[in-house]
Formats: sequence, C-alpha cells, structure tokens
Amino acid sequence: MHNQSEKPPPWWLETLAITRAILGILFWPLVAIFGGIAALMGLIFAFAAHWGFGLLAVALIIAAIIVFVWWDRRQPPRAT
Repeated sequence: MHNQSEKPPPWWLETLAITRAILGILFWPLVAIFGGIAALMGLIFAFAAHWGFGLLAVALIIAAIIVFVWWDRRQPPRAT
C-alpha cells in the first residue's frame, strides 16, 4: 500500500475521491429525475395558464421524443 516512511493521504482527500465517484455515478439519474420534475411542473403551469399552452407543451414533448428516437436510429450500432 505505502511505505512506512510515507504518510498516508489525508482523510479529506479520500472523502473527496469517494464523493466524486458517487456523484459521477449518480449524475445522470439525478439529472433525469430533476429534469422530469421540472418538465412536469412546466406542463402543469402551461395548462394552468391556458389549455392551448398545455397542448402546445404536450406536442413539443412528443416531438422531442420522436426526434430523439429518429436520431438514435440513425446512429451506427455501438460495439459492446
């Protein structure tokens, strides 16, 4: 692990490395959760303002999903 003459790394450096690893793993799931909550709240506010704004927001969401699926199908297969 380390020589007896060398000091071990400080505790805060190990804590920082562990925290960075955990946040690196959880970053995209947290973005998806908070993004979904924000989108749902935006949809609620759009319907609360006027039903036309709500339908427009739903149409934009559906269009974004269609574009994402279309884009993903255009990509070459990934090597696993």
